[in-house]
Formats: sequence, C-alpha cells, structure tokens
Amino acid sequence: MYGISRISCQQDVMLVTFPEADQGAGSMAAFLTAFSDAGVNMDMISQSIPKGAKADLSFTTSYENWALVMQTLPRLTAGKSGPAPLIGGGYSKLNLFGQEMEGMCGVAARVLAVLAGAKVGVELITTSSVDISLLVAAEDEDTALSALREAFSL
Repeated sequence: MYGISRISCQQDVMLVTFPEADQGAGSMAAFLTAFSDAGVNMDMISQSIPKGAKADLSFTTSYENWALVMQTLPRLTAGKSGPAPLIGGGYSKLNLFGQEMEGMCGVAARVLAVLAGAKVGVELITTSSVDISLLVAAEDEDTALSALREAFSL
C-alpha cells in the first residue's frame, strides 16, 4: 500500500566515506574498482554534489568486508593529502520495494516523515524508481521496521 509492497533488512552493514575525493574523469571509477578488485561487494553508492574538483563518495558493504576494506585503503590514500576516509559500523540497511512506486509522488518523503516521527535518524538514502534503501543505526532497526510496516500497512 502507498507504493511499498515489501520491506527487508540487512544487518551488520558498514559505511565507507571518502570526503573530498578527487572528482576528475576516472577518479571515482578508480576508487570503486580498487574495492571491487579486492572482492568487496558495494551497495548504496552515493556521491555528493561536486565542490570544484572534489566530491564526497560513500558506499555501504557488509561488515564481513572490514579486513578487505582496510587492506585496500592504503592503495587509495598513499601520498594524498586531505581528510582521511571515514569508516563506521553498527548499521542496518532497510530496503523498501514496490513496483507501484514508479511514477508515484511523495513515497520517499512519506518514508522519511515516518522515520522522523519515530525518532530514527537516516545516515544514507539511495533510491531508484521502485526501491528505497535507508541506512540506520542498528539500535534503531526494530523501531524503524515497526513504524514503516505500520505506516505502509505491511
């Protein structure tokens, strides 16, 4: 109902962010390729609006990939100045799906309003025409799922 037909959850998710990453041709691809080559399955890939030649680049992955991420970082950061990568765990990823979402206005706004009403913060959101993925603190997972299931009659 209201565009959402299914909600699922993935636990033990980590967030990796490169603040002020180079935004030139091939730079973002080089970051993602390095992790891909190391066997890190990335999800929720997000880039901020470029600020000059820099942009923030974030992705999520299973916490099981912690060692692979840490092994890959030196290849990407060696000899570069700027802010250090930000890496954090303790997240859950909520996936909201609905074919009816395509062409429907306000679904993401409703989702965010429901979570705000439940006092659940959203660390990262990515969307497609039929999917909304949300990264929330693991301790807020049950509250978020309950509020969303009630709001969307699931």
